[in-house]
Amino acid sequence: MHGLHEKEEKEEKEQRFKEEVDWNAYFDKIATVCPWSKKYYMQDKILHVKTGSPGNELTWVASYSATNYEALLLEYNEGTSIDTLLAVVEKIEKKYLHLVAFWSHPDEKENNTPTPCVIVQDKQQLTDLRKKIGFEND
Repeated sequence: MHGLHEKEEKEEKEQRFKEEVDWNAYFDKIATVCPWSKKYYMQDKILHVKTGSPGNELTWVASYSATNYEALLLEYNEGTSIDTLLAVVEKIEKKYLHLVAFWSHPDEKENNTPTPCVIVQDKQQLTDLRKKIGFEND
């Protein structure tokens, strides 16, 4: 009996591993709209947190604010609604005026993340980056 349980556990782990998101492929895909994200991801300059369910965002944002990371990527459980992500974005932007937050949801297709996410960046830094590549005028 013991061996059967271990086999099931191993298969479950393999299944979870298969479901892991290929973030490399995702950042490749969005290179046209966010050209620096792949570089930051490769340089480990994005604080990526699998937070699961909403509730502790402000703690993560406070931690992120105290670091030199370029962005904070909060990854939520599958099935987290767009409305929930929108509420998280509003909560973060209300408390941290110098930050900008975006939600991203797989249901929106196109350049959206493969799992429900909220991305947080420094507002000024993002504006400067966009000016550099001509996304925003001076």
